[in-house]
Amino acid sequence: MTLTFQRTRGHNFRNGTYLFDALDGSTVVQFGVSDEAMDDAESRHDVKAHERDAQFERLKDHILDCASQKYSAGKLEQSEPRVLVKTADLTP
Repeated sequence: MTLTFQRTRGHNFRNGTYLFDALDGSTVVQFGVSDEAMDDAESRHDVKAHERDAQFERLKDHILDCASQKYSAGKLEQSEPRVLVKTADLTP
């Protein structure tokens, strides 16, 4: 299954997650990627909060691929976001 990226919803500072939406056909699915996962994917741990948008853009294709795989496998969270991409998903 291929998801279509729709939009970013920005950074959730409370839980350290960057939020975005993608479409499964006409259904909007809420996704998130942890700050730690993005940092680990780039081998960086000095990313400031105001740099998260740019970091997400650099990693967006890889994050969306991982999110699609988790979504297709039914690995859903009980709360929003419905799919959370973690370090183990982004890094081998």
